[in-house]
Amino acid sequence: MAEFRYDLHVHTRETSRCGHVSAADMVKSYKALGYSGIVITDHLHEDYTNTLPFKNDWDKCVSAYLAGYRLAKETAATLDFDVILGMELRLTENSNDYLVYGFDEDFLRSHPYMFRTNICAFYHAFKDQVLIIQAHPYRGGVDLQPGCLHGLEVVNCNQRHENHNELALKLAAEQKPGFIRIGASDAHRTEDAGRAAMIFDHRIKDSMDLKTSLKSGKYRIDSPGYALMLDS
Repeated sequence: MAEFRYDLHVHTRETSRCGHVSAADMVKSYKALGYSGIVITDHLHEDYTNTLPFKNDWDKCVSAYLAGYRLAKETAATLDFDVILGMELRLTENSNDYLVYGFDEDFLRSHPYMFRTNICAFYHAFKDQVLIIQAHPYRGGVDLQPGCLHGLEVVNCNQRHENHNELALKLAAEQKPGFIRIGASDAHRTEDAGRAAMIFDHRIKDSMDLKTSLKSGKYRIDSPGYALMLDS
């Protein structure tokens, strides 16, 4: 059976202030590593929009935010490679980060400054439209509210943080059936690329298809550094 590799947590230099690799180079790196595609999850939060000279014009903020994604798509078009829209959202209530999948540009433009809320309010407003996955849930002093999530990033392979993935995996296992577990590289630099993958049995068309595929449960996490933990 054919297998298709995707990294669900990738940043670009064009949009994420912590990104060190251009969108084009990130796409080329993952293509060379044998991936079928990546999800661009650049950071979206109030601190980001406050850096923009047009911070009070949401449409312009969205256009700026999509710069990395669009450049990645442009590069991928010539490489038979999938680039999917996602985001790493931080709400104003605390420093938690959430990976959001299952939306398009119209969704972003239709919900100005969506980060000005708390996780439970965001979940109840959008739970039927998007998937909300808490990123690196045990990195630092986070406030966990699994009842307001669709899932957890149980494997985060960023090498510059203490992620405590074993605790995230344990918490996910304690949740109701259908709670989603994902693993990802959290790539910001060249050396981050390809440290984890989600394996599907089909190509992922777009963010909505990714949402459906994750909800189906028909995937597996591939991360050599955490193979024993995932098999336990």
